[in-house]
Amino acid sequence: MPTIAVIALTVAVTVIVVLVIANLTSGEKKVEHKIERLYSSDDPQFLRSMGLLLGPPVVSGNRFEVLVNGGEIFPAMLDVIRAAKHTITFETFIYWSGEIGEQVAKVLADQARARVAVHVLLDWVGS
Repeated sequence: MPTIAVIALTVAVTVIVVLVIANLTSGEKKVEHKIERLYSSDDPQFLRSMGLLLGPPVVSGNRFEVLVNGGEIFPAMLDVIRAAKHTITFETFIYWSGEIGEQVAKVLADQARARVAVHVLLDWVGS
């Protein structure tokens, strides 16, 4: 007759296996709800809202540039990775398969070989 420890272990392993299978077999999720934009990027309220949403406030001396979709985002991302001199901290929820993922990996590896400290954090579910 199984002991309580064996039953608990079996339940835990079963739950883990089910979660792993569910994550690996679920398709890509798409945002189907359009989010209304309340402020333009150059509106002072935009900076205040971003500071409240993200934690630290946006302070003077920093800058931002609005990039739309991958055609603008990925070339800019690759350019700043290539321009890094000391450290790169790359953190993302979703890592891209295909050509762009390979390009990002190559540029990060090139920078690491050039003795730039490269730190990468990928979310397990999204990547």
